[in-house]
Amino acid sequence: MIELNESLLTKFGIDIKALHYMFGRDVVDDGADFFYDHDVEIYDVTDIGKGNLRAKATVSEAFSAPLSTTLFLKPQTDGKLMVSSSCTCDDHRNCLHGIAVLYSFFNTLLEEHAEEMSDGTAKSDAETQRVNQWLNDVGDQEAGLPSPFLPTKHLPDNQSSTYDVVYLLKNTDLHSEPSLKVIPKKVRRLKSGGYGKPANLRSYEVGGYSSSGLFYEAVDEEIIKTLNAFCDNPYSSTPQYLLSGDMGEFVLQQILSTQRCFWEEITKTSIPLRQGTTMPAVLEWLEDDGYLRSSLVIDHPDVTLFQLTHFYYVDKLNHQCGLLDHPNLNPLQMVAFLNAPPVPVELAQQVSEQLLELFPTKEVPLPTKLDITNIDISDVTPRLSLHLHSEMISNGHRVHLAGLSFIYQDATIIPHSEAELSESQSVRVDGAVRYRISRDLASESVALQTLKEAGFHRFQEDTPKYGVLNHGMLTEPSLEYAVEKWGKFLDEQVPILREQGWEITFAEDFLIQITKVDEWHAELESDDAGEWFELALGFELDGQRINLLPLLVDLLANTPDTALLREMLQAESHRLFQIGAHQWVKLPTDRLLNVLDTLIELYDADTLNAAGNLEFSRHEGMHYGNILNDAGLQWKGAKELKQLHERLKEFDGIQTALLPDQLQATLRDYQQRGYDWMSFMRDYQFNGILADDMGLGKTIQALSLLLSEKENQRAQQPSLIIAPTSLMSNWKNEAQRFTPDLNVLVLQGADRKTRFAELEQADIAITTYPLIVRDAAFYQEKSFHYVILDEAQAIKNPRAKATQQICQLKTKHRLCLTGTPVENHLGELWSMFHFLMPGYLGPLDRFNRLFRNPIEKQGDTDRSKQLQKRVKPFMLRRTKNEVAVELPEKTEIVRTVALSGKQRDLYETVRLAMDKKVRDEIKKKGLSRSHIMILDALLKLRQVCCDPRLVKLDKAKKVKTSAKLELLMEMLPEMVESGNKILLFSQFTTMLGLIEDELKRLKISYSKLTGQTRKRAEAIEAFQEGDAAVFLISLKAGGTGLNLTAADTVIHYDPWWNPAVEQQATDRAYRIGQDKPVFVYKLLTEETVEEKILALQAKKQQLADNIYKGGDKAAAFDQGELMALLQPLE
Repeated sequence: MIELNESLLTKFGIDIKALHYMFGRDVVDDGADFFYDHDVEIYDVTDIGKGNLRAKATVSEAFSAPLSTTLFLKPQTDGKLMVSSSCTCDDHRNCLHGIAVLYSFFNTLLEEHAEEMSDGTAKSDAETQRVNQWLNDVGDQEAGLPSPFLPTKHLPDNQSSTYDVVYLLKNTDLHSEPSLKVIPKKVRRLKSGGYGKPANLRSYEVGGYSSSGLFYEAVDEEIIKTLNAFCDNPYSSTPQYLLSGDMGEFVLQQILSTQRCFWEEITKTSIPLRQGTTMPAVLEWLEDDGYLRSSLVIDHPDVTLFQLTHFYYVDKLNHQCGLLDHPNLNPLQMVAFLNAPPVPVELAQQVSEQLLELFPTKEVPLPTKLDITNIDISDVTPRLSLHLHSEMISNGHRVHLAGLSFIYQDATIIPHSEAELSESQSVRVDGAVRYRISRDLASESVALQTLKEAGFHRFQEDTPKYGVLNHGMLTEPSLEYAVEKWGKFLDEQVPILREQGWEITFAEDFLIQITKVDEWHAELESDDAGEWFELALGFELDGQRINLLPLLVDLLANTPDTALLREMLQAESHRLFQIGAHQWVKLPTDRLLNVLDTLIELYDADTLNAAGNLEFSRHEGMHYGNILNDAGLQWKGAKELKQLHERLKEFDGIQTALLPDQLQATLRDYQQRGYDWMSFMRDYQFNGILADDMGLGKTIQALSLLLSEKENQRAQQPSLIIAPTSLMSNWKNEAQRFTPDLNVLVLQGADRKTRFAELEQADIAITTYPLIVRDAAFYQEKSFHYVILDEAQAIKNPRAKATQQICQLKTKHRLCLTGTPVENHLGELWSMFHFLMPGYLGPLDRFNRLFRNPIEKQGDTDRSKQLQKRVKPFMLRRTKNEVAVELPEKTEIVRTVALSGKQRDLYETVRLAMDKKVRDEIKKKGLSRSHIMILDALLKLRQVCCDPRLVKLDKAKKVKTSAKLELLMEMLPEMVESGNKILLFSQFTTMLGLIEDELKRLKISYSKLTGQTRKRAEAIEAFQEGDAAVFLISLKAGGTGLNLTAADTVIHYDPWWNPAVEQQATDRAYRIGQDKPVFVYKLLTEETVEEKILALQAKKQQLADNIYKGGDKAAAFDQGELMALLQPLE
């Protein structure tokens, strides 16, 4: 390119002053600089008339889209040229791009003029050089070598294109990442040959957006597309690409094939590079100042080297580029040698010997020449060497290995690759001796197979000492499995292999120790009361006591599937346990199973305390008979439990117990068996739950037991009965009726504390669940013979204050009475057993995890059976169906409840008012004419007894409680839970409505029949055939004419004057076709008109009828008897 300046522009007729005026001096200077630094391509020059010229050009600017610039040259009258321009840049007119086009225009004119006026000799020299090159290429082609001047492909058509795509190659630093710089250019082809000024080539110019004057081929499109992958910004105006690796070598071959590839620069006389032949590389160690350095020696002048994957040379003299190859070293090894540190001369011998060991079969450059002795070994069976050792792996763990090697005479074969393992010929170097070995691959294969059959797995990764012949035990499915394999190999295989001639050695870092332990020790400690025990179970090893129980818990934690664990243990004779980093013990599995089944409840991993010992209660200890009697265990401190188990071993069934002499009742057979069971529980210091269905006589069975305790002088303290408020009267009445010899103290009512002092003289104290909390200070100071909980489901919430207070009571025996030990969930059962035998079912969280959640949420029948097995000895439950043959066809039961609080006050208020009215009425009209007033008075009192809401008085509206309704709602859920079908009669339809509301609240299914019921048949069918558990019936609507044999329970909510009417109602269930015993309950309020009506039913049936019916016979009902009905509450 010819250097342009303003003086040359002046010679071309440019008016510089006008140019500065039109463009500005700074713009002119910047435009000149832009021309030299950027690409300007003029693609059209047109005479637009009157000597005016227009030149259209594309101007490329870095990181921007190309600009279209048009230059205008207009002749002036003084012969000078006026210059102007337009452009697509932001300045639009007379910009620096226009100046750049101006310079490009005149540069082209100067180059063409220089070609025409060039010196003939120089031209001749260039042409001569090209001809000579052509002759050389012809010779190369004759010899079968590629020649860029005799191409077989299409050459550019000088008429159709002006520019060629060419490639400049430039070297990078050999010590940096191996690469080669490629710069694509476009160069104008000169008419005289050679190229003009190279211009930057944008990647988009090769392809669909190229200008018509650019020559390129399909291979150029492939090259540019591939090069774009090597460049961060391929659309830059001056893109540069770094070739590297295998892909770089591929692109280089493509570039060389274009015959438009140049080294470092392009001039008019530049000759493109062509593919050269492979040149041998020579590495030599050259001494320099006492050191030997590895160097590449190239016997060619003016040669430059670069590296992609392989090494390449560029012969600038002969314009060739080709591979540089070492016969024995790959490119990476060549780099390693070239980067070798200087070797002191005194170490040359040692380094040479080490290199010989690294490359025993190759001739590699050595720092000094060695005098090598070759020894050939053939027809030799190798000695087998196995070295047991360990290595630290990346995650800090130690892995134990067996390193195998093959020894041929004095040479040891340790293959370091899979290919080397299968080589039939191997070379080993020892100093200056080189062994050439013909290997016995068959013997080696047998050795490898032997280790495989012993359970070893060969690690194919190369290791420094044992190459690819390091063997280990896989830790799948478990580490214990691998150690078990090691133990078997050490005990059984090593002796056999040594007999076969194997050389087996142990390194100091081989740390696996496996010890078989058969003798175990057990130690049992109890608290002062002998209620709780702590068990330590283990063995001694090297004088150290090892606790076995934590090892078993870890085993359970690692094998969640306990059924699978049991199968595995049953299939093994021994099981390994790790007790140190590399120390293991082998324990017999039969004894392990005994311990697991006996001690670790349900194989639970959270059984042990912080010390790793097992804590359990005296009651749980009865499950541990198998382990207590294990002859292989040396026990210390288990005397109490062993005595208990001796008694249990001698147990020959529950014996019939003698009933107390003063019992005023005859027990049915099942009640006798219940009494026998409770006596057995007492004798063995156990506590339990009597869970008979309602109506089977739990109360009389318990009272018989308490009377027996008194008669046999076993009761040195009073017994405490805790019951719902509604059952206080029932206990008192039953005791007076069946066990009158028992001194009963009822601790209820506002004045109860005045009777606290009488406790020591009482045989039985009866109180309620709410009062046990209020009087906690009193009860906690006392000790009892029995604490009996009636309706024990009341302590179903273990966090309730009453439950916690009751569990803290001091007593010798405990008993729960309930018809529904589980109402809602199994946690209620746990709470009862926590009262009866603390710890027997374990802590609550463990009980929930092991029993409640699996049974309730997952339907786990196995866990359900296990829980049943646990609680069955301590729970006696009989249903009505089970004892039906012992029951009469009809059992009548009177349940009474005392009025209290505002309901009691309301009753007394109504009684006083009606007493005065009745007396005044009788005084005024006489008894025979006062029956309406009498019946009204009795009606109001009966309504107060049923529920104050039945009474149409303002005072009654303030009373929100009903003792009888509460009693009913305590009875019904238990009956329904037991599967009973219940007829419930009341003469008050409003009362049935109130009961209906309560049934809805408790979600108990029911049907209803009153005088307002339109669809009687549907109501009856819903009970007889449907799901209704309760049938609400008004006495008048359903007292007669119905056949309701689906029912097995009848409840008379309020008594009727005429017992015959009640009997007719009862007969709805107790009639022909009934195949079940019928239980009839009469609910009465104590000391009220209801009790007196019941007495009238028995004594004066006729008089009661006369009072109800009126008439002449009413006169037989004297005034004294009438006033008795209206007596106050005691």
